[in-house]
Amino acid sequence: MEKIHSNESFEKLIDEYGNLIFSICYRFTGDYFDAQDLAQDTFVAAWRNLDQFDGSYPKAWLTRIATNKCLDYKKRAANKISPT
Repeated sequence: MEKIHSNESFEKLIDEYGNLIFSICYRFTGDYFDAQDLAQDTFVAAWRNLDQFDGSYPKAWLTRIATNKCLDYKKRAANKISPT
């Protein structure tokens, strides 16, 4: 895949990998709405870092971002639960 240069090519990434990213997030969270938020956060982070992406292996790149977002989510959730 070539380097992503336009909104249109980024939309193609969303179309192609949106369901995969959502399913990864859903498996991590078990919550539909949290998974939607994390999937959106994944694509926002990808958009912000497009200049660092060389265009190869977009599936691996996006799934790594999604996994990191989910791990951060789990850490935040664990920190909210404090023993009394």
